[in-house]
Amino acid sequence: MKILAEISEKSLGVGESEKLGGAYQLRKSSRAILLNKDGNMATQYLETYTYHKLPGGGVEEGESTEAALKREIMEEVGCDSEILSEVGMTVEYRNKENLLHISYCYVACVVGEIGEPSLEEGEIEEGQITLWLPPAQVLENMKNDSSEEYQSDFILKREMSFLAEYLSR
Repeated sequence: MKILAEISEKSLGVGESEKLGGAYQLRKSSRAILLNKDGNMATQYLETYTYHKLPGGGVEEGESTEAALKREIMEEVGCDSEILSEVGMTVEYRNKENLLHISYCYVACVVGEIGEPSLEEGEIEEGQITLWLPPAQVLENMKNDSSEEYQSDFILKREMSFLAEYLSR
């Protein structure tokens, strides 16, 4: 899978470059450009932090990135999905958290009906809601988002990398 971006505190203008040889904890996640039958895509809006992100989440031990994505879409959006193609991946070096985060992004489509999501407690606290918008509008919304949360700079850079790649096709 093609690497679309390497993101560090330095590249975001909020700190130093990655600590080569440092002790980072590895986290893998899967993200989706999830399209409905009308061509709109799911975006998770976090009301508490006032920014948008793509549906998806962490890959559990022994789980493939594709299986994790389908599970996360069911949990966060409330629907089954079919993965259509790869978009790319990003690598994040979060020094403050000693975290090396690799995210894999896919294009997927909704299969069947959309039901109710099963959000985790943290997602409920974030005020996470699913919006269905044209992909270009999602990218524009993300460009205008801002948040004081440390993770939001990384998340927005990652998600915009995925969307820009998708829209360039």
